[in-house]
Amino acid sequence: MVLKQRFTVSCDHRNFTECDRCILNLLRQYLMQTDKDNPAFSQWKQILTQFKEAFEEVGVIIVTPEGQVQFMTQQGEKLLSQYFSPYPLNSLPEPLQYWFKHQILLFTSNGKVPSPYLPLHIEKGRKELLVYLISDLIGEKYLVLLEEQELQSFSISSLELLGLTKREAEVLFWIAKDKSNDAIAKVLGCSQGTVRKHLEHIHEKLGVQTRTAAVMVALEKLGLLKGSFVAISS
Repeated sequence: MVLKQRFTVSCDHRNFTECDRCILNLLRQYLMQTDKDNPAFSQWKQILTQFKEAFEEVGVIIVTPEGQVQFMTQQGEKLLSQYFSPYPLNSLPEPLQYWFKHQILLFTSNGKVPSPYLPLHIEKGRKELLVYLISDLIGEKYLVLLEEQELQSFSISSLELLGLTKREAEVLFWIAKDKSNDAIAKVLGCSQGTVRKHLEHIHEKLGVQTRTAAVMVALEKLGLLKGSFVAISS
């Protein structure tokens, strides 16, 4: 009970920044539920620090329902500068404004937003910016999370990341280059029967029945093909 009282008072303390208050609101339910197991008041301070460090690494923007920026981490500001230059200081860049308002409209009309596993993708060079919206209101505000990552390439090493062995990845790589089984066998120095056996394993692992489907699913899984793909056997 003491922790709950201190937490409530601390959320309104004048020394807390907008980011601190936002994170504390995120942690409110957790702290209430774990009060019995966490009698030490310093516990939530440690959690707050960890959350702030994670926020700085990813990039966070606190936004009002109208799209006005209330707070932005340094990483968030850096990413916006890289992908949207110039942009208004107190509001989201125009492309993000359209996306943000559309998500809010979906949320208010259906009570749902797109899965966080389907963020907005913005590509630039060999990198892309992923933009996520946290749908839960926090003090009448929303969280927009920014994360940058390298774009995947279609290579033997990247195909191995899909769970294929090196030999299977090599076979699929050459299939994508429109090589026949005979040609692949000559490149890899093996028999056509061995190539067919590797192809069977590829089909099984990727859940497809054709060579074309295997390539398309691999492209999708690597993020090189946007949208979903339904394999049709031939």
